[in-house]
Amino acid sequence: MSKWILGLTGGVSSGKTTVCNFFKEFGCAVVDADLCARKVVMPGTKGLKKLTEHFGKSILNPDGTLDRKALRNIIFSDDDKLSFVNKTLHPLIHEQIMSELDEATGCYVVLAAPLLFENHLEHIPSRILCMDADPETQIMRTVERDGCSYEIAKAMVAHQLPREIKIKSSDDVVISNYPTLDELKQKIHELHTHYLTLIKQDNAHD
Repeated sequence: MSKWILGLTGGVSSGKTTVCNFFKEFGCAVVDADLCARKVVMPGTKGLKKLTEHFGKSILNPDGTLDRKALRNIIFSDDDKLSFVNKTLHPLIHEQIMSELDEATGCYVVLAAPLLFENHLEHIPSRILCMDADPETQIMRTVERDGCSYEIAKAMVAHQLPREIKIKSSDDVVISNYPTLDELKQKIHELHTHYLTLIKQDNAHD
């Protein structure tokens, strides 16, 4: 794919959604990997059909949509079942992502993927930006955002790929502890301007 793509990743509650909205304001297209993952298991899709054939209709809500909680309960403590779900859905999600990237229009495209490295998508972007926050900040933001307990938020943070690995594997890192949203937006705008310069340089070399 010749299109210039920015991979945006980071841990839970590290500011990715806020930054995605900034990039949209700056004229970028955003492809959300999480939304792609939801689309491939909507009613009538090949993904949901395969899951239902394997696990039965107990994973469906009365309206025919996927009961995510029921599926999570089935695969939570069974590596073989989790492996089946991953092998079934990952190729479909990858195909959906590539299709949306291909159709996206903007000054460049942002691929928002919290699990960019875990799902081996890091080969897709031209450059990777990691949003970072210290674990305690992540936990408190998650409690506030999701209304969950401190313990659950702590477990969510602990189950992620260590932030050191994400930072080391990224081209740019922004720590999202800015006192105001305006200051964070200014930092992202500086990076956006830098990316436009890189794109011009790449085009000049073509």
